[in-house]
Amino acid sequence: MSALKKISFHHTSGSSGQAEFEAAVAAYWDKLLGIAVAKTNPHDAFDIVQDVLLSLWVKWEDVPKDETLEFYLLHALKLRIFKYYRTNGRYQAHLKKLEVLLNDTLESPDAINSDELHGLKETIISEALEILSPSQRQLFILRVNHHYSYQKIAQQLGIDAGSARVLYSRALKQVKAHIKANPALSASLISSFLLFTIP
Repeated sequence: MSALKKISFHHTSGSSGQAEFEAAVAAYWDKLLGIAVAKTNPHDAFDIVQDVLLSLWVKWEDVPKDETLEFYLLHALKLRIFKYYRTNGRYQAHLKKLEVLLNDTLESPDAINSDELHGLKETIISEALEILSPSQRQLFILRVNHHYSYQKIAQQLGIDAGSARVLYSRALKQVKAHIKANPALSASLISSFLLFTIP
């Protein structure tokens, strides 16, 4: 942290906001670094967090100073880690991990059970419902939201269990294709994946 402070205040030693900023650094440094280390490696993590906090210092007059500062920093860290992965050629690898997670999440209701990752699951489901036909949407909701077995879905929809499985598989394929075809959505999901999961 001393290296960060030395760089941060090289030209601003007389700033009235310095003490307040130093207090924020002391309060959030360990948490930010812990997340960054889990997502990258100790060496790069230090640089990433330092970049986030140096940027915070530049914008210090305009950033929130209340309890929302932590949310601001976590969001900035998420974007910086995402940029790190894109510039280091890891984006496609994480898109593949997201695809695996997508399969596991939608096929196995308990694949994602933490509060943070539950939001990722909800994002995927919400996106799915926008692109599916009414019949696919009904099947998708029964399978993913209500955790119905294929047999129970078949009884509910008046089809056989094999057809229910095939229809669900097709719907899932559409969802994955849609996510891959929309870079902004992929970026958003991967950012969430990077921030809330440990490789």
